[in-house]
Amino acid sequence: MEVAPPLFRGTFSLEDASKEDRDILQELSYPDKRVDFWLRLHRSRQHMEEVIAQHLRLPRSHVRVGDLQEWIHGSFNACLPVYITSRQARGLPKKLMMRFLLPYKVGEEVRPGNVDEKLRCEAATYVWLQQHCPEIPVPPKLARFTECFEREETGASWW
Repeated sequence: MEVAPPLFRGTFSLEDASKEDRDILQELSYPDKRVDFWLRLHRSRQHMEEVIAQHLRLPRSHVRVGDLQEWIHGSFNACLPVYITSRQARGLPKKLMMRFLLPYKVGEEVRPGNVDEKLRCEAATYVWLQQHCPEIPVPPKLARFTECFEREETGASWW
């Protein structure tokens, strides 16, 4: 009896893999790579809270990254909830979602810098939309974070 290795969504057999037009071997590495990436994110929670607090101009004690059980992921992104507990945070929601690109899904190992390039392109797109197509709504808080890319190169990397 053939054992079917797990993928993120379901399992497959050797016969199924031979019919596919995608790299099943690469996909087999994703579950372990996700665990490794989430461990790195988990170890970086304090740093994330410091950076978020700085950008929102709040004390770090008023920002908390959600627990691991609350984290979610899709095909290319991981989303971590961030809780704002400050009464000084007028105009900010009590819960934000922080999105991270999954480096193993955007080719970071093969082409280091892909994650940074994709993030910068996304931020630049929002800046361009604000400047050239103001009728297209951009979430105000997202716009605030994209301003950082216009002003500075942070060099921060959590992966």
